[in-house]
Amino acid sequence: MKVVVAANDTGAIKEVVFNRGTDTSKQDGLQPISVKNFCVEESTRTRILQMVNYGNRYLIASRLGGRVCVYDLESHSAEDVPDEDKYKLVHTYQIALNEPNDKSIALIPFEAEELVVIAFESGKVVLINMMDDFSKDDVRPIEIQLDEKVPISVFVANPYETGVFAYGGKELDVKIVKLFDDSINVKQNDDNGGFKPECLFSAKNVKNDHLDLRVPIWITGIQFLESESSGSYKLITTTRYGQLRIYNTLEGKRPRHDYQLCEKPVLTVNFANEDHTEVIITDTHTLMGKFSLTNVDSRGFQMHSASAGDIVKPTLKLLGKYLGGNTGATFGTDVVEDEMFAAAGLDRYFRLFDVSTREVLAKIYLGVEASAVLLLDIEDEEVEQQAEEEDKPKKRARKDTTGEDEVDEEELWAQLGEEEATKTTKKVKT
Repeated sequence: MKVVVAANDTGAIKEVVFNRGTDTSKQDGLQPISVKNFCVEESTRTRILQMVNYGNRYLIASRLGGRVCVYDLESHSAEDVPDEDKYKLVHTYQIALNEPNDKSIALIPFEAEELVVIAFESGKVVLINMMDDFSKDDVRPIEIQLDEKVPISVFVANPYETGVFAYGGKELDVKIVKLFDDSINVKQNDDNGGFKPECLFSAKNVKNDHLDLRVPIWITGIQFLESESSGSYKLITTTRYGQLRIYNTLEGKRPRHDYQLCEKPVLTVNFANEDHTEVIITDTHTLMGKFSLTNVDSRGFQMHSASAGDIVKPTLKLLGKYLGGNTGATFGTDVVEDEMFAAAGLDRYFRLFDVSTREVLAKIYLGVEASAVLLLDIEDEEVEQQAEEEDKPKKRARKDTTGEDEVDEEELWAQLGEEEATKTTKKVKT
């Protein structure tokens, strides 16, 4: 297995090669095959925020400062390639930022359309053409500005309709926009190619709470669900206030369901099965749990209010937690083929779980905080039997040598005894 992790402490990419069952938290546990740093930067002020695998050809990373780096990924699996030739920098795009502290919040590949979409907090969306010849200057990134006055914190693509995206943020409820269609041609011209965001849906906040107070908005995660009819959308959102909401645009602007999952801010949300009826939620504390989107616990959430007394609300059923000694926020997650769930974050550990059984498949200390995780290979590495066979004769030799040492020690003690007896005899004669 092979995973790459974006290291916040160094700004580099840390590659870990390991097998199922690796556990560095145990003294006698299986150790990783290799842990190496690549793409090292001079400063952590250009650390990686997001990473994507583009067709197993390129590793694309969005860094602080508006840089989008394209690294060679085809050589990472070759055994005869030296380390200095792996993850080589192919090209760098420098995006002009709207504000000095602006940073990217999403990096989305579109392999069929041969482009990559990068979104920033300021609402700037950049379309980069992934051409084979990066030296061409006539094809430059296209910049689109969303019509928002507040920063956005999440931006995702609709996998069921090309060019449709959803986004939201602090005091900005979820919106669905269309930026382009299947006939997109990313070429820069005077009118910016006619790329203008078309608003398809704008959500409305939930009703006031039990104290008749407005419920605050802060979207942290969005996932699209498959819709039965064209022109309508289904999606789920998570918030910084521990909520999960389910929307169907055919049934209005307010969410169909509003569930309180936890009291801490939700950081990531991933689907846990092919039918998209289960999700994996992580928060800023220790939660890594799998929840059902169809089964509801009628008394799942309970709280006490000084004015209203005990309040009981229905919530999504918790199917189980992914345990592994996690302490701290989990920022980087990746689910591969609905089989494996990778997670890393504040506590400097990388963990790999079986999605269905929630069993810990690997636990590796990274030594760095992680902002993004990307599984490149889920197959176990072949164990070299030759090394094991070489170890066996050495063990036997040590055993035989130990026996010889024991004989030598007996002879040595016998000689010392004879010498001591001779000295004692001489003293008596004197």
